[in-house]
Amino acid sequence: MATILINGEEHTLPEGAALNAIQAAQLFGVDIPYYCWHPALSVVANCRMCEVEVGTRDAKTGEIRMVPKMVPGCQTPAKDGTVIVTNSEKVREHQRLIMEMLLINHPLDCPVCDQAGMCGLQDYSYEYGQSVHRFVETRNINPRKEVSDQIQLNQDRCIMCTRCVRFAREITQTNELQVMRRGDHAEIATFPGEPLDNPLAGNVVDICPVGALLDKDFLHKQRFWFTSKHETICTRCSSGCNTVSEENRGALWRTRARHNPEVNDFWICDEGRYTYKAANSPDLLTAMYVRTQDKLNVAPVDQAVNTVAQTLTRITREGGKVAAVISPFLTVEEAYLLAKYVKGLNAANVLALGPVPVVGEDQTFTPDPRKGRTGDTSFVVCRPFTIRAEKCPNRRGVEAVLAHFQGSVIDHATLADRVGKKEFKALYVTSDAIEPAFTAADAQKLRPGVDFLVVQDVWPTELAAAADVVLAGATFAEKAGCYVNAQGRLQYGKAALPPRDGSLPDLDLLCILCKRAGEGPVSSRDVLRDLAAEVSAFAGVASGKVPVFGQPLGAPADGQAEPHVYVEPWLITAKARGERFFVDAPAKS
Repeated sequence: MATILINGEEHTLPEGAALNAIQAAQLFGVDIPYYCWHPALSVVANCRMCEVEVGTRDAKTGEIRMVPKMVPGCQTPAKDGTVIVTNSEKVREHQRLIMEMLLINHPLDCPVCDQAGMCGLQDYSYEYGQSVHRFVETRNINPRKEVSDQIQLNQDRCIMCTRCVRFAREITQTNELQVMRRGDHAEIATFPGEPLDNPLAGNVVDICPVGALLDKDFLHKQRFWFTSKHETICTRCSSGCNTVSEENRGALWRTRARHNPEVNDFWICDEGRYTYKAANSPDLLTAMYVRTQDKLNVAPVDQAVNTVAQTLTRITREGGKVAAVISPFLTVEEAYLLAKYVKGLNAANVLALGPVPVVGEDQTFTPDPRKGRTGDTSFVVCRPFTIRAEKCPNRRGVEAVLAHFQGSVIDHATLADRVGKKEFKALYVTSDAIEPAFTAADAQKLRPGVDFLVVQDVWPTELAAAADVVLAGATFAEKAGCYVNAQGRLQYGKAALPPRDGSLPDLDLLCILCKRAGEGPVSSRDVLRDLAAEVSAFAGVASGKVPVFGQPLGAPADGQAEPHVYVEPWLITAKARGERFFVDAPAKS
C-alpha cells in the first residue's frame, strides 16, 4: 500500500490509484487551490496557484528530502513516499503573490458579475489574497466579446487558465477557441467565422473558474445564492447525464453538469442544458378533469382518481379488459406501480411501452486519449460522450418492468392497432414527455376503440381533450425517482420543483390507485424497495438506495464505500459558507 505524508500527517492511497498532489490532497480533506487544472483536461500548469513544497521520505530510514523549490501540484504525482506541504509560510506567501498578480487587471465588479457566489477568484482572493491593492498604474481594458449566440466572453475577467481552449481542442475537438497574443495582452478569441457553437459548447461556462464566460440565457436573471440546488438526471435523451438544477420561487433557472465518471464525466449537451425551460411553460396542465355530460370539467384530485378506480373496477367486474400505455418518461417506480395496478385488476390486461421518440442518429464525441489525464476511477476522463438519438430517459427501465409483469414488451403501435379493433373496454395512457407526445391522429385512432379513456400527462393534447378523465401528472423537474439509461445503468434523480398548482406527482397518483397512500407523501425509496424485491433485474437496490454513480441493471449490490465525487473547490467553498447547496426538498417561496 502506498503511503504519503501531507502536512505531517500520514495517509494511505487507494489501491491502484494514479493521482496527482491535488487529487491526493482532496481525498484527505486538504485543499490545494488551483485554476487551470481540470481532471478531464491536459495539464498546462500555467496558473501556478497550486504550487506546493514536495519531497520524498526514505522508506527505511524515514529521512525526508525536500525539493529546493516549489512545484505545481497538478504536475506532481502522488506515490509511495511522497511528502507534500501545503500550509507552510513559503507556500502561503506564494499563493498571496499569485493572487495579487491575477487581480492586477481584474475589474472590481463582483456585485454585478453573474459568477459571484461560485467564483474561484472571489473565494481564493478572500482565503489566500491580501486586502490592500498595491497596483496603482492604469489597468488593461479588454473588450467584451460574443463568442457565440449563447455565450458571452468578458475578457477583463479572464485569468488565462485556458480551460475553455483545451476543452474545445481535446473534448469536442472542434477547435473554435485560441489564445491570441502574449503576456498581459493575451486574449481568448474564436477563429474568424468559427463561433463556439458545437453541441457541447455550454460546458465552457461550467468549467470557467471566474466570470469570464457567461451563459446569456442565465445572465442577470438570478443570483447563485438565491437558488436551491438539486441533484437531478437529464431526461432529454437516454444517456441519463447527471445534472444540477437550480430553482427559485417555483421555477427553474439553470441546469449545470454534475460529475459521474460512469455516464457523462463532467459534461452535458446544450440540448439537455436548456430543456429546463419546458418545466416553466405556462401551457402545462394545471387541473384534473372529469367528463360529465359530454364535457370535460375541472375536478378535485380525489374525484378524478376515484372516477378512474371505480370505472376500471366496474369494467373488470363486467369482464372487460383494460390496456395501459406506460411512457418511457415515467420513472421505474411509477412504471412498476402502474403495471402492478393494471395487472392486479386482471392478469389478462395488457401493458405496452409508450412512444419512444427518435431524432436523427447518435452523436459521439471521443476525446483525444493522449491529452486527457487518466487515473483512479473516481477521476476517470477521456471517456466518449454520446448524445443519443433516443429522446427519452427510461425505455430500458420500463421494458424491464413490462418483461416481468407480462413476459414480453408490446410497443405503442401494436397496442394502438388492437385498440382500433375494440379488443379493450378501457385504455390508460401516460406520457409526461418533455414535448407533447400524442397528436390529433392518436386521438382519432384511440378514442373510438374504447368506452373509457384515461390520460395522465403534463400537456393539454388532443388525446387529453378526448379523454374521460385527465390526470395532471408531474414534469421531469417535479418528480423524484430512478431511470435506466441506454447503458443499462439505474440512476436516481431528485425533484427540483414542487408540484405545480392543480397537479400531483405521478407516484402519488398511482399510489392512491394502488391504495398504498398513507398520511403523507409516498417515498420513491419505499416503492423502489418493493420493486427490487419483486423484479429480479432491480435486486441490486434492495435497500431502496441507489449508489452515487448509479447501479448497472441486474448487477448485485456493491457493499463497498461510495467513491469520491469531484466538485470544483469554489463550489465546496460556497457550501461551507452556508449557502443553500444541494437542497433536497423543493418548496415554493
